[in-house]
Amino acid sequence: MAPTIKNNKADKSRSERGSGKLWVVYLLGIFAVVLALPFFFGAIRRFVRESLMQRVTSAHYEILCPPKALTQDAMVKFAKQREHLFNALNQKLGDADSNKEIRVIFDPKFKPDTPDASGRQSYSVSGSTIRTELKSDTPQLPPAADAESLLYGAWGDPGNAEIARWIAAWLAGETNGTDFGMAAAQVEQRLGHKKVAILLADPGGEISSPSDQSSLGAAWISELAEFGGMDAVRKLYATKMSHANVADVTRALNTTPTELDRKWQMWMYSYLAGMPAMPHDSSMPMDMSGQMQ
Repeated sequence: MAPTIKNNKADKSRSERGSGKLWVVYLLGIFAVVLALPFFFGAIRRFVRESLMQRVTSAHYEILCPPKALTQDAMVKFAKQREHLFNALNQKLGDADSNKEIRVIFDPKFKPDTPDASGRQSYSVSGSTIRTELKSDTPQLPPAADAESLLYGAWGDPGNAEIARWIAAWLAGETNGTDFGMAAAQVEQRLGHKKVAILLADPGGEISSPSDQSSLGAAWISELAEFGGMDAVRKLYATKMSHANVADVTRALNTTPTELDRKWQMWMYSYLAGMPAMPHDSSMPMDMSGQMQ
């Protein structure tokens, strides 16, 4: 009988250990559910709220807003005007998204997740859905939002969010009414010439302003398109980078850091050469022979 008693004790010990493990798994499951609840219920609330919104549709757009937040005429007018933008952007992408429908949701309660060039992003893009803040009786949305959505449909997920925004701004031709090169030249007159490595770094160093970085970034994309065509832009868009950097960019474009900077400096100098001199001229240095350094 003695061996039997020993085995019973061992079985009891194993049973207790097993029960302890089950409790740990159970508690971890409860903890995970508690953490997920705010996101889950937030998504449900948003789904219900957007399902009850008034809407109008056009060939490529579905426009939504809370009831009575906008007049039907204002929504129809916005959709019609956006069709012209859609056709222009889609043409630049080789008519890759001719059948795409973009959903634009105007919501007075929209809260942006991340800042844009002005310090606060006024919209978010998730595939074919754009959510943006409604501030007045006239709906407004930067063209770059449509461009970002079309890029996703045509080229898939971007490799880097910041570079994707530069490409979207370039595709939309959005520089606050100023040519990309001229806008960038104005920044470089104030800051001096910035190499591509500096441009790709996060704001706060030599380029402290997100707005200045965005202006230079869109101009750099314009330079890449001019020298390498849309293929170069697409390769850059698809390159996976947790943080934009010269090493990954040069591999994607099959070039060298020196060549990357040479083309960027040459392109920028063509604009700086036509700019009126500032009181403290900080344009790119030149040697006595007149060649760029």
